[in-house]
Amino acid sequence: MMRVKRRKRNYRGSTNNCALTNLKSSNIKNDISISVKTNGDPIKTKHIPSRPPKLIVYINEFDKTDDIGNPQCRNNNCTNPVCKPFRKYCSLQCSKQFTKWYNSNFYWRNVRNSVLRRDDFTCQLCGIKLNRRKKMNKGTKNWLECDHIIPKSFYKSIGYEFNTLEDKVKTILEFVHNRNNLRTLCYQCHRKESNNLYNIKSRFVNPED
Repeated sequence: MMRVKRRKRNYRGSTNNCALTNLKSSNIKNDISISVKTNGDPIKTKHIPSRPPKLIVYINEFDKTDDIGNPQCRNNNCTNPVCKPFRKYCSLQCSKQFTKWYNSNFYWRNVRNSVLRRDDFTCQLCGIKLNRRKKMNKGTKNWLECDHIIPKSFYKSIGYEFNTLEDKVKTILEFVHNRNNLRTLCYQCHRKESNNLYNIKSRFVNPED
């Protein structure tokens, strides 16, 4: 059998006129500055602003250790040492208690589904009732979504922080995943509400106006 020798491609050829010459990040705001050098042109620097942090608290952030580094039970208000066969808990009771608390408050899908059930799968603006599964509503070109009455991006404007674990838990429980700040909307109404986002913000920041 004859072997065919394949020619290696040179990806450093002239097909791409732009070469990435410098990539650096700022330690202050995690902003990124990219310098691009084009053929025959001076170096141009583009500034990419940093993205806001994802408002997520991961389960491993609750891991604890004692003063000498031995792992402690992950459950809230429990400082017992971890016991086998568990890797993060001292007992089956603590494992079940913490898992139930975390899953019901920090998993967005669970929070969303609980809000849809509370509102009986009905849009709180137009009153349309739809199937909870998006694929079952393709014929209507509409589906149910979970809306933040006060948008979660305003968390800093109302005094919340997302730095320490204590700040994160408080922000999630009291604001981001607070059922009182969540409602069921259909896609059509949710889109209209999003278009009025800035008007909502101005009314919230200046409630007396």
